[in-house]
Amino acid sequence: RQAGTVVNGLTLQPYAYFDPQSNLEAFSILVPLGWQVSGGVTWVTDRPAAPVQISLLLANPHGAEAFELFPNLYFTWTENPLIMMTKPPGSLYFGFEVRQPAPARNVLHQYVLPRCRRIPGLGVADEGPAMELLQAIAQTQPAQVPGGNSSRDSARVRLQYGLGGQAVAEEMSFITEYTRLGAAGLFGGGGSTFWNVAYHTAFRAPAAQLESFADLYRAIFASVKLNPAWMALVQQVIQGLSSNTIRHIQQIGAISRQISQNAAEMREQNLQGWQQRSASFDRVAEQFSQTIRGMDAYYDPNTGQNVELPSGYTQAWSTPLGEYLLTDDPNFNPNVGSTQTWIPLEPPKQ
Repeated sequence: RQAGTVVNGLTLQPYAYFDPQSNLEAFSILVPLGWQVSGGVTWVTDRPAAPVQISLLLANPHGAEAFELFPNLYFTWTENPLIMMTKPPGSLYFGFEVRQPAPARNVLHQYVLPRCRRIPGLGVADEGPAMELLQAIAQTQPAQVPGGNSSRDSARVRLQYGLGGQAVAEEMSFITEYTRLGAAGLFGGGGSTFWNVAYHTAFRAPAAQLESFADLYRAIFASVKLNPAWMALVQQVIQGLSSNTIRHIQQIGAISRQISQNAAEMREQNLQGWQQRSASFDRVAEQFSQTIRGMDAYYDPNTGQNVELPSGYTQAWSTPLGEYLLTDDPNFNPNVGSTQTWIPLEPPKQ
């Protein structure tokens, strides 16, 4: 039976990804039983201010259902004429792509879809702002950065295309974050804008069944947990890579003061952004899922911790292996005919 369509409930199991470069667990996520997991962490050391990216695909091998987490896209733009001469649009500046900031809807069509969904016959059924996601992030992560003028925008799109001879529907959403820093350059004013595409996810199902899988996909999104030890390592790498870049620029002496200042601003801005995003990701996911579909809190005796699972069910069970099963059948007992021991979850503990 396909994950998410089990008659008596929904079974999820924990999946921990270990970063091969650091030998640390980078993140964990709940995955529907039987689904395949691909992707992970990639280190981009020529982008000192944001040296890691996470991409993940969870897919049902026997169906069209899938959940995808895309890596962030990082951009920068400057009005400094000297830098503009040497770094035209499309080039890389400290690993950031030089592109003029644009509203999220324009970003969707100019950068996101051409890079993420180059599919013949791709159709757009609906699009607009991702207001629920934007509101959830605003509640957990302030937009303003000291010394900068920050803002956010969002986009959501419903796509239609064929996959393996089957019509599928996909909903994709993301946030664009912008921070403008004003600076006096060597040749007059030259403010810079650092902006990125973040919280970029998509979920897919057969065209007529997308809504019926929404609870499952929201639960997956809400389960993403970044490992604090790995986050601390990333922050150390950001500091080290950025410092080395600045020292190298100063050694070669090419417009060192202005470039070094830009590099430092980029480093500090994205280090702070990384810290805020990492610290609030689970709270954002929690709020987002509650806003969209609703989540219920339980206490899991197997782990001794509170957990949140999709709402709309009357009973929830777990195993010592970390699997969860939800059901609205009061007569269902998962221990009958099972080789595992299922324990009912309890009301959450404060």
